[in-house]
Amino acid sequence: MDEINKRQFSRIKIRWAVFLDFGSAQYHCLLENVSLGGILVTGNFKQSKGDICKIHVKESALYSEVALYAVGSIARVCDCGIALKFIGMKLDSYFFLQANLLAKAVNPSILGNEIIKKNIFDFDNGLLICNTFHCNRNKLKNILNQPQQKI
Repeated sequence: MDEINKRQFSRIKIRWAVFLDFGSAQYHCLLENVSLGGILVTGNFKQSKGDICKIHVKESALYSEVALYAVGSIARVCDCGIALKFIGMKLDSYFFLQANLLAKAVNPSILGNEIIKKNIFDFDNGLLICNTFHCNRNKLKNILNQPQQKI
């Protein structure tokens, strides 16, 4: 990677509805783009880098089912919104993410290569946990295994 673009994963522009739950604050907003490692969400947030949240993504505001459920950490705050790094998700959410990114990628072979060579997750009983984020894994597992709320 060059000095200008230090991104680890390819970004795909996708406009999905997302609900972010920081515990003390919740937000209904839209994704700007998504990658295997995280999402960029547009909007105004009163959150800081490092804050942890539950991420509930729906393919459309019209669908009632959550398509992707994950836990993320704010990696960057910018004028347009926040960038969240995935720190954990269920296996079915990761498969949903992979399939949609591959289907919408301009060059699916690059994304396929990222899936194979740049894996940042450890598998743990049906969960994926980011191997570069240090946290209490049991607490993260408990959060991911909680019933998802309706959004």
